[in-house]
Amino acid sequence: MTDQYIPANLTRRRLLTVGAAGLGALALPLRFAPNASASTDAYATLRSTWATYLSGGAINSSSSAFTPAISGLNNLAAAYLSTIETGSGITTLWSDLPLGSVSANLSSIFTRLKTLALAYVTPGTNYTGSASLASTILTGLDWMVAGPYAPTAKPYNNWWDWQIGCTQALEDTAILMYSQLSSTEISSYWASINAFVTSPSAQMIISNSSTTPATGANLLDLCRSWIVAGALTENSTTISTAVSAISPALPFVMCGGNGLYSDYSFIFHSGVAYTGSYGTVEFADLAALVLLLDGSTWAITDSNLQNFYNAITDGLAPFVYNGLMMDSVRGRAISRYNSSDAQAGFATTINLLQWAEATTDSTQAAQWRAVAKGWLQRNTVTTIAATQSSIVNYTSGATVTTSAAGVASIALAESVLTDSSITAAAEPVAHQQFPNMARAVHRQPGWAYSIAMSSEQIQRYEVINGENLHGWYTGDGMGYLYLDGDVAQFNDAYWDTVDAYLLPGTTADQGTHANSAGQATFPATRWVGGSVLNSTYGAVGMQLKAYSTNLTGYKSWFCLDSGVVCLGAGITSTSGNNVLTAVENRNVHTIGDNSLYINGTEQSISAGWSSTVNAVHSACITGVAGYYFLWPAGANNVEFALTNLTGNWTDVNSGAPTTLANDTRPYLSIAFNHGADPSGATYSYVVLPNATETQTAAYAASPSVSVVSNTSTVQSITDSSLGMTMANFFAAGTAGSITVNAPASVSVQDASGELTIAVSDPTWNSATVEVNVAISGFTSVTSVSSGMTVLSTSGGVVSLLVETGGSRGATFTAKLSTGAAPSVTTATLLGATANTYVRGGTTYDTENFGGETSMVVKNATGTYERISLLQFNTSAVTGTVTKAVLWLNGYVADSGGSQTSLTAYKLSSSSWTETGVTFNTAPTLGTALGTGQISDLTDWVGLDVTSAVTTGTGAVTALGVYQAVAALAVELYTSHATSGAPILEILTT
Repeated sequence: MTDQYIPANLTRRRLLTVGAAGLGALALPLRFAPNASASTDAYATLRSTWATYLSGGAINSSSSAFTPAISGLNNLAAAYLSTIETGSGITTLWSDLPLGSVSANLSSIFTRLKTLALAYVTPGTNYTGSASLASTILTGLDWMVAGPYAPTAKPYNNWWDWQIGCTQALEDTAILMYSQLSSTEISSYWASINAFVTSPSAQMIISNSSTTPATGANLLDLCRSWIVAGALTENSTTISTAVSAISPALPFVMCGGNGLYSDYSFIFHSGVAYTGSYGTVEFADLAALVLLLDGSTWAITDSNLQNFYNAITDGLAPFVYNGLMMDSVRGRAISRYNSSDAQAGFATTINLLQWAEATTDSTQAAQWRAVAKGWLQRNTVTTIAATQSSIVNYTSGATVTTSAAGVASIALAESVLTDSSITAAAEPVAHQQFPNMARAVHRQPGWAYSIAMSSEQIQRYEVINGENLHGWYTGDGMGYLYLDGDVAQFNDAYWDTVDAYLLPGTTADQGTHANSAGQATFPATRWVGGSVLNSTYGAVGMQLKAYSTNLTGYKSWFCLDSGVVCLGAGITSTSGNNVLTAVENRNVHTIGDNSLYINGTEQSISAGWSSTVNAVHSACITGVAGYYFLWPAGANNVEFALTNLTGNWTDVNSGAPTTLANDTRPYLSIAFNHGADPSGATYSYVVLPNATETQTAAYAASPSVSVVSNTSTVQSITDSSLGMTMANFFAAGTAGSITVNAPASVSVQDASGELTIAVSDPTWNSATVEVNVAISGFTSVTSVSSGMTVLSTSGGVVSLLVETGGSRGATFTAKLSTGAAPSVTTATLLGATANTYVRGGTTYDTENFGGETSMVVKNATGTYERISLLQFNTSAVTGTVTKAVLWLNGYVADSGGSQTSLTAYKLSSSSWTETGVTFNTAPTLGTALGTGQISDLTDWVGLDVTSAVTTGTGAVTALGVYQAVAALAVELYTSHATSGAPILEILTT
């Protein structure tokens, strides 16, 4: 158990994994039978269930499993009771938490009172049922709500503390102490909560005393505050209002917003990959509230809740490896001294067990419990037996020993750890990509590799409240290598000691940066993503555009079974600084535990050693990985070093306690030095995780991988052992057997008599991509993704058309085998011969808008109504039309929201001209055709118009675009724009 305080000048979200107090408030066993007095009272049932959630309920305090947690509670309670301020004239309850300027001190005071309440209700502590302690707690609560947190108090500093940190700790403490409370006290607590959380969907803006709609995890936190307060005050309206307010957080976000996306990315703060921080808050809140309200009249019944059930397996679990939450999706939380990947992973594991309780799918529940048991067993850093030092005075730096888990979390963990009928699940072998948040995860036996990138939609990194000051290159292609034999890599003082200019996988200008430089910025590139092959392998790539300098380049990672092939090309800069690509920069924890081999020769290394070597064919860091360099003559200018690096958490987080001691860790690094002002520099190497020196030498002697191309146009490799070719095309072109007509990522495998072709458009720029793969023998289509058409398999070439528009980087897959060939399909792509819009209302109904670069759609009345009209010359199309799609490029342009729908209609006539048509003369809308969704991010939307296409001599297909109901305005590009012109795709046989 530990205090959740972050000192001066740092205000933050709830820390997810700071010890027993934090963990106990996140993921605890809920399905305990309510006590007898609660069984006939719906509100008492809620309070009893929530108290069990917070405390673990009626545990067996004599069990050794709970000893560290109970001892930790005793230590914390003793420390807090020895320093609490009492009497008249006090200005705070604890002198190290002064009030008036740092709002985190407010929420930290409530958290300490909650800790004391846990000591009061938990069986077996030195304070269980203590009347004296109860009086101290209630006196503290009363003082807070009468003074610094009174309804009339003026909020300062950080809204989160006033609306979430304080409210939740206050009401949790009240629930735990409910039997000791008077109705007057309960009313005063609610008065304070309601003063600052006036609505469960309104987030405070302190600077101008207004509010803004809350989203995602913030919305769920506010709803939780009202629901628990409703149970405390026995107010059904409070609870039902909050339950209704949950619904907006449950649908998939389409683009740009905060929350869960259809590819199970989780984004927060408008462009930060946050599955492992804000995402886990949202998952934890949802599970807790689902279980709290289960069986009550306020149960959450929104069908979109299923999105989160699905996301547990497909979005949350992929980022937990051996019980560690990958730092690639933890954002600025990586800079918190008391919030490691192991702690976050432990909290997520406990939350997974909550979801296993919540689901009605018994098979799924059993699978999740097996996964959780495996994570608990393999996370040897944060365990139910682990202890830690927790600061109890931020002025003196005094600490006490506490549990790393907490009573309630231990209770739930023990439910699977001691159940012999549950077999722990092993880590899966898989490759998964999350294009909406520019992340990829590759898993093979014994290791996992996560890649963090940035784009026009995803920030390089985030700094808020002085957290993550040196995150400069964490979004520039950092590769996180997780090994079964090194679970401490990123939680052993990594982020306060690592050289932030030399993060593994990155190519970085070595000029110095100021704290926070480049935070919340987006590189001006859209080529970020890749293709997934058979859910096991993947091609990943990004166009690099560095912040503050003109460093550019192209980077690819080809994720195979034995390792990851890394290519770089077009590396160019004129800053005058050296540019380095970090092959490896490993925290080796203790010097002497790892040996370094270069070209098969062991090096004599000690702290401070370094060497620049030419003609490097291979290297090996024992216990970590082998490295094979893909130049026939070997790689030059490869820098090796073993360096002791010293840092302090205050270097990377301005809110870290100033009493923390410096940390020193040894790092063994390998880097390409591209020199100052490189022009078109390249690199190529293979990372072979867990490979010994013998295995590395064997691989180097007979590599299965070869480079097909490594240029600014295309990066491509083949792997003969897997029958695989992978290519990231940054422009139209050919690599080996693969040809594309637009930027794309393509992965092809010929194995076991089956050909698999995986295609994506990482740029999100193309409506369609044509792919040709030169290969013989595969003529029969076994399966094909929706939106992908095999046009032909004849002549030793497999030809495909992939409808990538609106797919947001998703992978499309076709599988072929020997057998009968399908009928040849012809794809025709037509540009509009006329495209414009008309506008209603007496001001505009006679006005023509032809020739403009955009056209508008909005279902409204009067002058706000706009309808887009298009014509296509389809007279040259022959054959039977099997499919037709109208592709439109545009975005929502409306202050009323960010997502809406468009519907295509067959027009009653094509006898109108672009330069003459008006609202009054426009043809009427006929049959409604296809409908699609569009957001405020410029993208393609495809509308099925198959039934409206006419062919033959003089044929013209005339289409209207409108909305079935009143909706948001959408701006669409026309053929007069420089890009994004409408396209009519027609497939015929």
